[in-house]
Amino acid sequence: MDVVDKFFHSILNLPTLPKVVQEVILMLDNEDVDLGQLGARIAHDQVLSAKVLRMANSSYYGVSRTIKTIPDAISVIGVSKLRTLVIASGVTGTFTTLPGLDINRFWRHSLVTAAVAGKISQELKKPTETAYLAALMHSIGQLLIHIVFPVQAAEIDEECKGLSVIERKALENATLGLDHCQVGAELARRWNFPEDIQRVIRYYADPLDKMACDLAPVVFMAAHIAFGLENLEESAHIAETLKPEVAKALGVDRIEWIERIDSYRPLIPEAESFL
Repeated sequence: MDVVDKFFHSILNLPTLPKVVQEVILMLDNEDVDLGQLGARIAHDQVLSAKVLRMANSSYYGVSRTIKTIPDAISVIGVSKLRTLVIASGVTGTFTTLPGLDINRFWRHSLVTAAVAGKISQELKKPTETAYLAALMHSIGQLLIHIVFPVQAAEIDEECKGLSVIERKALENATLGLDHCQVGAELARRWNFPEDIQRVIRYYADPLDKMACDLAPVVFMAAHIAFGLENLEESAHIAETLKPEVAKALGVDRIEWIERIDSYRPLIPEAESFL
């Protein structure tokens, strides 16, 4: 049994996703979705129904009439957006409180990162849904580390303030013998997420690793940009602090990053609507 298996073996009650969310995850690789069946499943979940209707009626979609039913909401937001909304709701709902951790702040960052990753992948013509979901879960391994090693996790959080994700990963390995990327990827595997999403979570902190897929740099950049946006930093400063080799790998120069980061700011309220 390797260190990651031992880690998961020590968790008495591993968080599980609602059945409807598990079903939607299995639909990620299937474009022939039975919308009627999916809508009926969502309608039976009051929390999901409320979030889907709230999104469909948000100013983001600019609908002139009030959307009152799930089928109408699906026609407004689309199948892909619906799937990500259902999964995001399920994932964020699995961890609601953890001693010593501001869980609301954690999910806010994850959702902003996901929104930015989705936008970057769309601009670069890469798989948007995969990028969004992988970014949503990019640091979820930290939550499990808080469950298994609460004292050490709190110390790592304190030491990592102002440090990069690469430095955090190194500190986790030195302290615990494993890191949140390994843990998060294994959780995604156990939750039956597609292998592409597992690989992004595993390698987003080392986006140029030979084992990383081409969405790892997208999530790496999205996480950095999200932190900057949340801290109200100037777009030029955020662009200047981007890791140059990763930016080069994505083929976007500094000036273009500044313009794009400016356009990402309105994504924050949309991301916060999931909470």
